[in-house]
Amino acid sequence: MKFRRSLIAVTAFAVASTAGAVAPANAASINGGGASFMANMMDICAAQYNRNQVSNPSGHVVTYASVGSSSGQSGFANGTYTFGGSESAYSSNAPANLVYVPLVGGPIAIGYRLDGLKPAGATLRLNGEVIAKIFAGQIKKWNDPAIAALNKGATTKKKLRVAKDGVTVTAKKVGANVQFRVSMTAAAAKKYRNANVTITSATVGGPTKSVLKAKYRKAITKNAAYAKSTTYKVAAGRTNLGILAVETVRDGVAITLPDQAIRVVHRSDGSGTTNNFANYLNKSYPTIWTKATNNSFTTAFPGTVPTDGSFQSARGNEGVSSYVRDNDGAITYAEPSFLDERSVKYADVLNPGGVYVKPTPVSSASWFEGADVTTEGLVNQNFTYNALDAYPINAISYGLTSSAASTNAALTKGYFSYFLNTCSPKAAPAAGYTPLTGKILEKALAQLAKVNGGA
Repeated sequence: MKFRRSLIAVTAFAVASTAGAVAPANAASINGGGASFMANMMDICAAQYNRNQVSNPSGHVVTYASVGSSSGQSGFANGTYTFGGSESAYSSNAPANLVYVPLVGGPIAIGYRLDGLKPAGATLRLNGEVIAKIFAGQIKKWNDPAIAALNKGATTKKKLRVAKDGVTVTAKKVGANVQFRVSMTAAAAKKYRNANVTITSATVGGPTKSVLKAKYRKAITKNAAYAKSTTYKVAAGRTNLGILAVETVRDGVAITLPDQAIRVVHRSDGSGTTNNFANYLNKSYPTIWTKATNNSFTTAFPGTVPTDGSFQSARGNEGVSSYVRDNDGAITYAEPSFLDERSVKYADVLNPGGVYVKPTPVSSASWFEGADVTTEGLVNQNFTYNALDAYPINAISYGLTSSAASTNAALTKGYFSYFLNTCSPKAAPAAGYTPLTGKILEKALAQLAKVNGGA
């Protein structure tokens, strides 16, 4: 899908229509700008809001400039934009009365192009340590033993029962289903009374899916549709119990990697995507990624970025995704919809629970269940969170607005309310984003209530 191209056309049509004979006299322009990570989602919601006569009876017109988080922060602070967009907080020069409103989340995918990979079309598996070393310039070749070791494939033998720490989980094939049964000793039931029992399926060549996530009160029986080449990872709280399989499964594809140089592509602009990606690397692998996070890749980089051609830069999620599309051997970090619209593949990434997970709205939502929210509305991720179905590299996009009463704040509040309550829940998953839920959504709505003096 060509998100920005098609949606900008839709928005332009809406603007043209509003500017014609039917434009209400009190219609206003709401000009946002900032993070490219959220740009595709922002375009969807802006286009819908612009033509929604119920939520937007005055015919206000929202536009959004994808200029990067740093420019969004400075542009909102100096009045260039009615509202800003960012995946990172101000490090300095924050405007008075600033309100961060979490709007939407999503994964940061590791996109790559590797024409010499065999079998063609296979999906690479990467763990966080290898990702950190690649982007730190320590792994320079695609056939490096560290990458090859993750992509040999493995065989999981048939196993119908796991038992550990007083918890027993069984699986058996019953017709077209796999039936699971969970039981606990009294001591285990007491120990895990506030924890979830989770079963996560992993189908070779397909997505990781949650089969069960529930608290134990009595024996649990759960049926799931049978699928070939599928394993099931089982956990009670933070205790991984083991892997079940109703048949022998070849887990993963044995991949032959070419003897080819890696070309790392990073953001040239001040970027919230960079900030969140570098934060993941620094918090998870501080001996490799030794510097604290920053919107600037070159500032966050542990050392000096190589100038031998092995590192390249491009502007925005659009730019890095396009560079990888056009250059064999390249790798980058980007919001998945930008990679999807350019047919760029992205890796499955090993999470702290020991499962390779694809970056999807569902796996991102699972990750955010382990996050905390500050009083300012900023989301602090837990980089040791070990939910089996959680993708570990993610970002939250914030709208930047004000608690001071003003026309701009009032206009922004109306649009952000539509974004959070109407557009995102329906449109975000199909666009590759993660709508906010639970405590993050509750805090987002509480932050929104502060905007425009609470009016």
